[in-house]
Amino acid sequence: MSDADLSVCDREPIHLLGGIQPRGVLVAFEEGDETIVVVSSNAAALLGVGPDALVGQPLGRIVSREVLTRVEAGVALGPVNVEVGGRRCSALLHESDGLRVLELEPLSDSDASAEEDALTAVHRLVSPLARAKGVGALLQEAAAAVRALIGYDRVMVYRFHADFHGEVVAESVREGIDRFMGLHFPATDIPVQARALYTRNTLRLIADVDAKVVGLVPATLPGTDRPLDLSGSALRSVSEIHLEYLRNMGVGASFSVSLLKDGQLWGLMACHHLSPRGVSAARRQACDVLARLLSLQLSAEERAVESAAQARRASLLNVLVVPGLGEYSPARALEAQAPLLMDLTGARGVALVLGASAGLQGGAPLLLGDTPSEAEVLALVAWLSRQELPDDVFHVDRLGDVYPGLASRAEVAAGLLAVRLDPAVPHFALWFRPEVARTVSWAGNPNKPVRPEPGHARLRPRASFDVWREEVRDASLPWSAQDLEAARALKGALVGVVLRHAEELARLSRELARSNAELDAFGGTVAHDLKEPLRGILQYSSFLQEDFGPALGQAGGAQLEALTWLAKRTHELVDSLFEYSRLGRLELAWEETNQQVLVDDVLRTLGARLEEGRVEVRMPRRLPTVACDPIRIRQVWANLISNAAKYQTAEPRWVEVGFLGPGETRPEAARHVTAPYLFFVRDPGIGIAPQFHEAIFELFRRLHPAQAFGGGSGAGLAIARRLVSLHGGLLWVDSAPGRGSTFFFTLGKEPRG
Repeated sequence: MSDADLSVCDREPIHLLGGIQPRGVLVAFEEGDETIVVVSSNAAALLGVGPDALVGQPLGRIVSREVLTRVEAGVALGPVNVEVGGRRCSALLHESDGLRVLELEPLSDSDASAEEDALTAVHRLVSPLARAKGVGALLQEAAAAVRALIGYDRVMVYRFHADFHGEVVAESVREGIDRFMGLHFPATDIPVQARALYTRNTLRLIADVDAKVVGLVPATLPGTDRPLDLSGSALRSVSEIHLEYLRNMGVGASFSVSLLKDGQLWGLMACHHLSPRGVSAARRQACDVLARLLSLQLSAEERAVESAAQARRASLLNVLVVPGLGEYSPARALEAQAPLLMDLTGARGVALVLGASAGLQGGAPLLLGDTPSEAEVLALVAWLSRQELPDDVFHVDRLGDVYPGLASRAEVAAGLLAVRLDPAVPHFALWFRPEVARTVSWAGNPNKPVRPEPGHARLRPRASFDVWREEVRDASLPWSAQDLEAARALKGALVGVVLRHAEELARLSRELARSNAELDAFGGTVAHDLKEPLRGILQYSSFLQEDFGPALGQAGGAQLEALTWLAKRTHELVDSLFEYSRLGRLELAWEETNQQVLVDDVLRTLGARLEEGRVEVRMPRRLPTVACDPIRIRQVWANLISNAAKYQTAEPRWVEVGFLGPGETRPEAARHVTAPYLFFVRDPGIGIAPQFHEAIFELFRRLHPAQAFGGGSGAGLAIARRLVSLHGGLLWVDSAPGRGSTFFFTLGKEPRG
């Protein structure tokens, strides 16, 4: 059957079947003058007057005002025992279609003589419940108590799942009767409109599945083309599909009691007897009282479990959050608490996408336990960011059905519970559950719940209830309401921690900026103050060399030359320190600058040194024009070109100056850069080992003796990198010993506003 065919069951107007069961009589009358409008066709058997003679007559002709008053007074409590037509009856009163509907059900002589006091019946039912420990035992005791009271062959407690399919969770049966304990029934067995009626009318008796339907007179309400709405009727007739369903189960009589929790249909107590059997009104009412007490006890049990779970979640959250408050990185604190994070929702893996503000490198996700890969998690987050998430929560126990990207990863991500932490950015907390392969036992094949009647449009229920086992794959255990609540609670905690951490980082950044400014000022002051005595030392060294050089002898002359060299070296270091300190207070003068003009000017300045070292400068093409501070970037070019020329020993010696523009293929060392222009200076010199690629950019850091390769202060590359950084760019090296070096740099955009 297709889904469209099955929808016929959901649309069947079971409240408008136009008839009642033959175990009672129905009379509908006007509220004001109490004129009879509709009466069941079997009225004569109880009332002594046929339906045609009753329609249009006052109700007082068959029911006295005293009896009606008694029924009205007890309507809220259930059936009222009265005498009508010389017979004892149970009476119910409700309203429908603007009419008052009176239902009269005769009590047999055995019922009348052996009718129990309702309070006694309730006591017999409720007493065993006090002994039960836990929900399972409670339901089992209730099933046994109801069967003992009504004498049916089978009493099942049938619980609805989230998709409204049912499962038998408790059962009491007579010896020799088929058992259904643990079996599942498809949602189509009890369609939508039937569940609605079970919610409205908590008791439903079908005393004989083969009884003939008693029609109503008239068949349709005056002025309409439809019968009286029997939604609130206890005598309402039964859909032929449902009757055939019961016959296929071998059932002769059925009685059901609804179990409601917080006003919603939680389940049913479904009672079956293999032959026709009634249940007296008082016993039905006692079962209804039991169901209400049972529902209250179930609610209390679930609330107790929920309260314990909430206390446990609060304890876990406290352990999770408090240690992280003083951490420099919340991610590091959360990583240390991975088992608690997973235990919070019963997951096997957690992924936290919190961004760089939480101390995650580059905004990468924090993966804990069994999770998909980093790339898979980021792709999932991108998909989730495009979804409408009610209350910022998404949960599914068959993720592959809605997100094909992880359909093949059921071993770690069959189930997903996700919470959006920030609607403005893709920050999420994700919990993963693996596949739990299991077998579900159905009472018959759930994929064939109904079948068409040959030659007719009417649907017929399945005929077989033999156990049919289904292997469930690619699904995790479902997420409970408590799991969702725990996820929402963690959301608030995480957001609070990350915000506090961001505030702390901002405070530290302000303090660091102030300290750097003070350090720059101090460095500049020290450098300036040291220059004066150094100039004095150089001058007096020169005077000594001129005036007393010959008298000092060879050893004295050498010592004086060493003193002069050390003074010059210190002067260079102080100059470099002074220059580096000035960069912290530097304001760039941005302008569109032809880089070719800058390099040409640098080459003229370095011309003599390059010619002396026999260094060829190669420029495959002219450099482009980009925005920068030309004075500062000229300094960068000068430093890189002079360094490239200096650190070479083999012939021929050359330096290549070039760039790569937008869209041009970039070498492996520069694939991570997205800037439109990539500048470089390349040489075939001695090269630099990878472990020193960052060390060479430290202030005064040299990899060779001070006098090797022409000396130098060791500050040039540090200054160059800082100048590039001030431009919003990057400067790095790609090199290996004996294979030369390539220094790359980029420039950012001029700040606006």
